[in-house]
This record gives sequence, C-alpha cells and structure tokens, in this order.
Amino acid sequence: MPGKYGRRMELRHLRYFRAIGREQHFGRAAIALRVAQPALTRQIRDLEAELGVELFDRLPRGVRLSSAGRAFLDEVEEILSQVERAIDRAKRLGSGHLGTVRVGLSEIIAAHDFISHGLRSFRESEPSVVLDLKSMGSINQIAALKEGTLDVGLVYDAHLDDRDREVLDRIRLGSGETMVAVHESHRLARRSSVTMAEIAAEPALGPARLTAPGYYDRLMAAWIDSGSPPRIVQECTTNSVLLSLVAVGMGVGFVTASSGLSPTHNIRLVPISDLDLKFDVLLVWRERDRSAALRRFVDMMVRHAGATD
Repeated sequence: MPGKYGRRMELRHLRYFRAIGREQHFGRAAIALRVAQPALTRQIRDLEAELGVELFDRLPRGVRLSSAGRAFLDEVEEILSQVERAIDRAKRLGSGHLGTVRVGLSEIIAAHDFISHGLRSFRESEPSVVLDLKSMGSINQIAALKEGTLDVGLVYDAHLDDRDREVLDRIRLGSGETMVAVHESHRLARRSSVTMAEIAAEPALGPARLTAPGYYDRLMAAWIDSGSPPRIVQECTTNSVLLSLVAVGMGVGFVTASSGLSPTHNIRLVPISDLDLKFDVLLVWRERDRSAALRRFVDMMVRHAGATD
C-alpha cells in the first residue's frame, strides 16, 4: 500500500533489495541486475522511505544489512520464492506441462498396444501432468465427457451418434477386429481362425443392446449377413462381465480387440474368418475444451497410433 511519501512498493523494489542484501554492495548488485547504480540507489531510498526504516548501514566500502534489513530480507526471500513458483506454475499450466487429464477407457480398449504405449510415453514425457485413468464403458465415457467429469475418452466409433458429433471432437487412432473369446481349454482355443458356422454350435455371450445400441446393431447385422448367427445365451453389460463368464466356461464371447492378446491369462481371442467386422478406435474430447495439457495428450496418442499403423 502507499507509504507516507505516496509511493507504492513493487516487486522490483523487493528484487533490488534482495540483490543488494545478498551482495552487500550496490555496485555488484547493479551489475547483476543490469541496472544503473544511481537508479538502484534511488529505488532503495524510496523503499526505505516507504517502510520508514534504514535497511542498510552505509559503510566506507559497501553496505551492511541493518537489523531491520536482515529481518526484512528473510521475508522478502520467501515472498519472491512464492512469486517465482506461481509464475512457473502458471507458465507450465498454460503450456500444458502441468495439470490433470482425466482419461476414460475400458479393459478391452486398453488392450490395444498403441493405447498402453501412448499412455506410458505421456507419463514419462510429462511427469508433472497427472493422468487420472478411469475404467468405464464407452457409453458412460461419452456421458461423462458431456457432463464435464471426464476430459478425454477412448471408445469405438459405433458408440457415437449424430448428437455426440455436434459436441465432441474426435480423431481415429486405429481399429479393432471382432473376435471370439474362448477359454484356453476350449476346442477352438488353438485355432488360428474359426468360422461363424463353428461358433453357431456353441452357447455364446454378447453385448447388451441397452448399454451399447450402436455396437450391438452393427454386430447383429454382421451375424445375420454371415448366414450363421450365434446362439446367444447371455447378454452382458460390460466386457469385463463377458470375459469373466468366458473364464468360468459359461460359453464363448464376442469382443473387439486389435490382436489376439487377451486381457486375462486363461482366455484366447480367435479371429473369425468370415465375419470381417471392424470398429474404429476413437479418441474423443469436448469440442470447446482448450486445455493445453489435453492437447499434448491428444498429440502424444496420435503419434503413437501413427507409429503402429
């Protein structure tokens, strides 16, 4: 606030005082600050007038902090350290090197190699950005994005409808193939591929239309086109439920993934030679979101997806 002489203390006064207090010499401080010594002397006189105390004892050679100056320097060091930390934090937030990115993904999406590699690379390259990974299905991710409780999602294209496209930006990272999940002891587990006719004889598990209508409808259409639709004995609301039932021998299940690597050790994913059904893997985020950290995350995931094409 203004002192008795109507002047106002500014950060530069504190920085000038700190430099002189450290050097104990106006000339050396002026050189370090790249400020003319007469101007520096005048600024310190203004500061002392503002405070109403002598901060330095003037000596024949240089200066020495007074008792008031020593106490003031301790506080000034802390004040300027806080200011410098605040400036650094603001710069890093503004450039995307600090913050939090809330990422939604499902177990089956996370099994794509380019997803897991991209996530790991982002953690390593941006250690000050927190990646808050949230396990949820595609439909729930889209709802969370619209509500603002999620920053970015990893979903299959079948889960987006026209209304979503109006508010969500998206970019294709790759694709997943629909395969059959079987227990490792199943007769089809060692096959390099199977046909829909072979699967038709098995009790099968599929997605529930209520939780994934777009995905379900495309899958159903492909089953009908194959001429050998499966015998669905159980609809599952999530892939984790489906895979858990396959793991205990309840039947074979339909899942979409980028390779035959299963997220569980006792299940095999086998390609279906006559189905040829693929879904695009999309990275989606709110169109109005201008977060620099989010942009860095999107760029990293796109680079990794491109490297694996």
